[in-house]
Amino acid sequence: MDYAIHLYVPKTGQLTPSMIEWLYQHGNDPDAPEMYYPVRKVDPRTLARVIWQFDKTLDPRAGAVEGDVELVYPVDAINLRLYCHSRGCIVLFPYMGGALARITLGIAYTYIRFLYEGGGFWSFDPQLNVISYADDFHSLDEAAALMDELLPKLLNE
Repeated sequence: MDYAIHLYVPKTGQLTPSMIEWLYQHGNDPDAPEMYYPVRKVDPRTLARVIWQFDKTLDPRAGAVEGDVELVYPVDAINLRLYCHSRGCIVLFPYMGGALARITLGIAYTYIRFLYEGGGFWSFDPQLNVISYADDFHSLDEAAALMDELLPKLLNE
């Protein structure tokens, strides 16, 4: 099971809960008109290239959907991936606890901050139901605490 943080560029300059709700209801609908989308369309390959220029240690791979790109962090124990798609990027990593969780979250938030500053990407953490415009260190602490709390439950399943 992965922890996921979604990154989008809102058309209005800020991301709101109603925009996230619309994306969850209609984001995968091919018939939804572009004018209704609250976030900008991006070229996944261009986005992946920009991120890769920032960190050339990332290993680019083809995504699950044609045209999508997945960038894999080079440390297997961390298993962090950046999945670039037509509406943004998803930062994915496994649930973990302790110091490794904080290290992984710190790495993830480095990419999040880079994309916010360079491209106006806002983040949405569905596990915490938090929208942020950059590196919200309070959210980082909450995410680490959530993983510490949930990890034993996930291991017992």
